Amino acid sequence: MPKLIAAPPLPSRVFAPDLLAGKTALVTGGGSGLGLVIAQQLAAAGADLMLAARNVERLDGAAAELRAKYGRRVETGFVDIRQRDTVEALGERADSLFPSIDVLVNNAGGQFAQPARNFKPKGWNAVIETNLTGTWNMIQVFGNRMLDGDGGSVVNVIAVVGRGFPGIAHTGAARAGVLELTRTLAYEWGPKVRLNCVAPGAIRTEAFKSTYVAGIEAMCEGIPIPRMGRAEEAAYAVVFLASAAASWITGEILNVAGGGQNYGRNQALFDADFGKE
Repeated sequence: MPKLIAAPPLPSRVFAPDLLAGKTALVTGGGSGLGLVIAQQLAAAGADLMLAARNVERLDGAAAELRAKYGRRVETGFVDIRQRDTVEALGERADSLFPSIDVLVNNAGGQFAQPARNFKPKGWNAVIETNLTGTWNMIQVFGNRMLDGDGGSVVNVIAVVGRGFPGIAHTGAARAGVLELTRTLAYEWGPKVRLNCVAPGAIRTEAFKSTYVAGIEAMCEGIPIPRMGRAEEAAYAVVFLASAAASWITGEILNVAGGGQNYGRNQALFDADFGKE
């Protein structure tokens, strides 16, 4: 039986410090977890930032840390991506602060693990509205600005899709919808706006711990690189797709999952939770 392996040390630097110089990136859910690490890597590559989420106090704390560490301009703004009016208001705030938003990273999202037979309409709708409709709200509001301006890049943080997602069927459906939306808009909006997806596998964050049952990380034993991922590893993929290094890439999905998109178990609960032996 394969065992989990230790992760190698992270590199001290991955991208040139001027890779995104002159660009402004907006990151939803940028105050903590994966979103904050994405913001850190974008700033390290030279981008100015706008962080957006519901918890503005947390955003302001993250912004202060980013300014001090990277010397970049960092602004914040409230948004509930499920509420279109707050997305529109965020667009107006961004217009007042920056010449343009050149990179949009749709990182905000969420789900809870539960067998599908137990879903209530409220729980189903909350996950679909956040992960699919909320992402669409951000894409259209800021994508239209890119289309009317000098263009830009959109990176949607989704999940590994295409194999089924037992235990979180609602988010599997929503994230697959974002992937198809990305592929559709890549044609409609190209060449001016590029749209791509990053699909992290099991990433060790506080959100992962609070969402999934204890011991679920053991599922990683069956994937080609048998360990959990780190937020930085997903963030590197976001920076690459946002940058000119990916200037001829659109409508794609980049799985950052240790091979879990093809091999190993892909479920958010144990078999017994589905009534299986």
